[in-house]
Amino acid sequence: MTALVSVPYVDVVPLPRGVPLPLIAALGLSAVAAHSALTRTGGLTPGETVIVLGAGGVVGQAAIQLARLSGAGRVVAVCRSAQAQDRAVRLGADAAVPLLPDDDPMSLADRLRDASGPADLVLDPVFGVPAAAALRVLRPGGRLVNLGSSASPTAPIDSATLRSGSLHVHGYTNNALSTAQRAESLTEVAEHAAAGRLTVDHEVVQFATVAEAWARQAAGDTDGRIVLVL
Repeated sequence: MTALVSVPYVDVVPLPRGVPLPLIAALGLSAVAAHSALTRTGGLTPGETVIVLGAGGVVGQAAIQLARLSGAGRVVAVCRSAQAQDRAVRLGADAAVPLLPDDDPMSLADRLRDASGPADLVLDPVFGVPAAAALRVLRPGGRLVNLGSSASPTAPIDSATLRSGSLHVHGYTNNALSTAQRAESLTEVAEHAAAGRLTVDHEVVQFATVAEAWARQAAGDTDGRIVLVL
């Protein structure tokens, strides 16, 4: 059976020759979001200290590497499991801070401060307590870019922290990117992937076994993001 898909020409992005397509599928728009949130919305400049919340997910894994590739001076990852913490360091984080079940903003902020010192930029795909804690570690004028709420749709952010540091909180969505901006980020992501500078945990699964793969995903028994192939 042959299937055809019609795609507007402006949405077609040429990929580098030899780029591993399953990896590009795994990185996908998550890596585009990490790249654009860091560089466009977050305004990352070389030498800055970056905190990546939710570093165990695809956005977080990509953000660690892309922050380093964009010249960050120090990258600190925050994630729950020991496995995710070890992986974050392998991907380029200078330190990995565990997120504990009973954390409150002050206790997590203390551990973050020990690992990062005053931070310039926080990439936040989780919100909730981690975001409130990270705000307390930002230097005056520091920025937090939120692009998700996997921890909680709300966060215990206090006015004094925002005001005393003249902090900046930005919201990010891929939907706000122009076609050209999306293509630019995807091209950079693909070039890094093709050169072996950017990766993410993923598992290639034949479409015929999709039901079993989804069941394992629901049970948390997969090796990263699932990529379906025909």
